[in-house]
Amino acid sequence: MKKWFSFILVLVLALVLIGCGDKEPEQDPNKEQDPVITDVKPTGIEITGQKAEIEIGEEFTITVKVLPDNATDKTVRYSTSSSAIATIKDGKVTGISAGTATITVTSNADKSVKAEFTVTVKGGGEVEPDEPVTIVPTAIAIDGKNEVQVGKVVTLSVIYTPEDATKGVEWTSSNEAVAKVTRGSVVGVSEGTATITAISTVDNNIKATFDITVVKAEEEVIEVVNPTAVTVEVSAEEVEVGYKLTARATVEPQGADQNVTWESTKPEVATIDANGRITAVSEGTTYIIAYSKDGTVKSSRVKVKVTPSTAPTSYPNLQGYKIVMMNADSALADLDPFLEGYHGSDKMFKQQAWREIESTYNCTISVEPYPDEAPWGASRYQWINSQAEIGDAKADFYVISSAWLNKIAGANSAHDAMSYYAKYGKNQMSLSQKQSATYKGGLFALSTGPDESANYANYGLYYNLAWVEKLKVESPAKIFNEGNWTYSAFVDWCLKVQALLGSGEFALSGSIYYYWLGMVNAAGIKIADPTSVTVTLNNPREVKAAETLQLLYASGALSSENNWSESSGLFIEGKSVMVSGVWWFVKADNRWFTDLWGEDTRYGYVPYPRPDDMEKDKQRVAEYGTSLLMFASGRDAVHPAGVTYEDVYMAMTDLYLRTARYYSEDPAYDPETIKRTGIENKIDDPESVEAAMYWNNSNVFYDAVHDFFDSVSGCTLAGTGSGIYTVVIRGVDYQSFVDSMENTYVQQFTTIYSVG
Repeated sequence: MKKWFSFILVLVLALVLIGCGDKEPEQDPNKEQDPVITDVKPTGIEITGQKAEIEIGEEFTITVKVLPDNATDKTVRYSTSSSAIATIKDGKVTGISAGTATITVTSNADKSVKAEFTVTVKGGGEVEPDEPVTIVPTAIAIDGKNEVQVGKVVTLSVIYTPEDATKGVEWTSSNEAVAKVTRGSVVGVSEGTATITAISTVDNNIKATFDITVVKAEEEVIEVVNPTAVTVEVSAEEVEVGYKLTARATVEPQGADQNVTWESTKPEVATIDANGRITAVSEGTTYIIAYSKDGTVKSSRVKVKVTPSTAPTSYPNLQGYKIVMMNADSALADLDPFLEGYHGSDKMFKQQAWREIESTYNCTISVEPYPDEAPWGASRYQWINSQAEIGDAKADFYVISSAWLNKIAGANSAHDAMSYYAKYGKNQMSLSQKQSATYKGGLFALSTGPDESANYANYGLYYNLAWVEKLKVESPAKIFNEGNWTYSAFVDWCLKVQALLGSGEFALSGSIYYYWLGMVNAAGIKIADPTSVTVTLNNPREVKAAETLQLLYASGALSSENNWSESSGLFIEGKSVMVSGVWWFVKADNRWFTDLWGEDTRYGYVPYPRPDDMEKDKQRVAEYGTSLLMFASGRDAVHPAGVTYEDVYMAMTDLYLRTARYYSEDPAYDPETIKRTGIENKIDDPESVEAAMYWNNSNVFYDAVHDFFDSVSGCTLAGTGSGIYTVVIRGVDYQSFVDSMENTYVQQFTTIYSVG
């Protein structure tokens, strides 16, 4: 058995699943639970609150009861026979257009158990909406650049006379071997001249022509970016014997090879491996140094002090105090190991540690749901702030998005735990978690520790594996594993797929922003670096990523729908082969179901592609913030006399440290196997499993690119009105896009991340 002082802290705390799923735990987390749980299958579903008729735009919410009352899994799935007539989400039915739709509620535990009802949507009342007025244009003209390079894109626009004429044209090219046109975007195919024609969809007698010349592509000069500096970050500068830290290096300037070699000046004190994992061996001091791959530049020395292993000699008496952790009602089992839905492989060890903490500290630990008046988003952090303001915080720890921390800590609704973390946390936070939990020099979250079994394949490209096999095209993950997944290879693969698809089907769909961001990060570019408090928006790699997406859109392989693909869109409808998405969507009860496309539903994953001139070992993937167990202020009124915030933080930190220690002492403990098993439970393509396994601490960095906005879609880079969408889909010049929003973006970023 491994000795506890040599353990690698592992925590399988699935906080990223906030709000996903419709799980309703039927156990009381405050009571002792029998570890042996009998599986009671559902036998029926009762629906109440339904309406037979509604108007367009009208909404109502149904209540669902799964029978029997003691059924083990009460989660259900909602569906509609026609989302064009009526939609349903989380039980809320909305009338969309006139007609009749069937709403079905199906048990996730047994798909044969279901209930349904029909709803008729009326046309919005007695007053019929006015018919849109059609204004026939008297003339149209095409405007834009009349020259394009082979393999490049120019976007043409239409000028209507009169200006208020009904818009809409059909585009054609006189020679698609020279130039192809899609929705006004012209792709240069080969040298020559072609005539682009636009015909009004209102009157096909109204048309305009535009001659365009395709010229030889200029040879791209790839500038070699030599390293000029290396900066090292460690998760802490002090650690006890037997514990581990993580180190990451940033090679300057942006675009330089980010690979480094590591050195510990005194390996007898602490060692560092190729992935930046520091292991404390014996008491003393060592220095960590990183060298650029070419050996020309080295970092400054970063001191790491190793102290003797310590354990508390006494524990505070919390006098029966109930420590409350608050999470979404659908995600209580992410925290509570006694609930049926807890799937962490550390379940048995966490249960043991949980009961020990309750006994040792004379307290109880409870996981409770946010109330209805605190739904996800701005309403939730505003509710947290309002409760703290009156000194009536409802929990000791709130599960929040790290993007909200500045709003909550900035309102003094979070308690600074920096000193407690240093005293009890053993400095076991990962770098990205610590960065996400830090605001204005304070630390406002519970120490949950680094996870050596962490899966970094989060934001990426996901595909319908059965469809890929049916088309007989190569697995994109296989292309990545073989080292060939570049921008050009990505384009080639997409165009091959698109040529095999039917009308209304696309090789790619999803968020344009995610595609661009993932491709930029793959090139090793951080857009928003909170450590140096710098923003990068004008790197040539960022322009090239946008141009690559422009080419895919103009070629018809990339849909312009810009759907975030959470619960709707072409991918879910089986009309696109690949999508930009997030790991937790895969096989989630309320996102991408296990049977989304029928019995042969299988998912694949591949990272975003990298620039053509980069080798695979230079490719990177980014973390974009996380969920935090934020330490709340405003609890003084409920603390028993003599019980302090420090006591509460100590108890909860002890819970997670004990869980990790007990788990590491298990002879079967193997972080690599845990990681692989978790990936295999999600992804069905063996090549994709290997692609996901590729990522580790050494090739991952934290990018705060949208972590200081309320939501990803609220980020100014992501919007369809001013974000990267306008460059890729609407043909806006990249520099014009940057100029239009850079000052606002940078100002907001620096306001939050600058200290002092």
